[in-house]
Amino acid sequence: MEKFAVSVMGHDRPGILAAVSETVFGLGCNIEDVSQTILQGEFAAIMIVARPPHVPLAQVDAALRERLAPMGLGVFVRPLDEGWQPAVPGEPFVLTTRGKDQPGNIAAVTRALAQLGCNVTQFRAVLLPAAEEGEEMVMILEIDVPQGVHHRVVRAAVAQACQPLGMEVSLQHRDVFENIHRV
Repeated sequence: MEKFAVSVMGHDRPGILAAVSETVFGLGCNIEDVSQTILQGEFAAIMIVARPPHVPLAQVDAALRERLAPMGLGVFVRPLDEGWQPAVPGEPFVLTTRGKDQPGNIAAVTRALAQLGCNVTQFRAVLLPAAEEGEEMVMILEIDVPQGVHHRVVRAAVAQACQPLGMEVSLQHRDVFENIHRV
């Protein structure tokens, strides 16, 4: 079985995952991984799918477009590069920031992480009504800190990037974060 990625985006509604899964199943394909979310009414999903060699990828792409277009959904199908290797996992940490919502918050944090070679594996940013004027942004990033980079260096670099924006920063090993936040 050859693998490919499917990305689907559009206004959220019931039946999107059913439409995608029924379409690829009907072609003999198997969905192996799915990550899906809804942000302010917008649906987004990415799936890794295996297809039998006798089913051309173009056929899968056409079938998905035909099924999803009437639902107002966009779809992107891409073969996986068999030779590509993902980044070597590092030490898992959870980085949280909190501060006034303003342009540049996400860029500052992610730029600081990228400069240290930290890979963001999960990311969530939400706006909360603040007690004072405006909204507050909370970011939660799961990151892999590469070997040879100390977590204190990461914390200092992100804190330095966030200081002009007035954001608070916390960095914890994922095990510690999960134990503290276990309900």
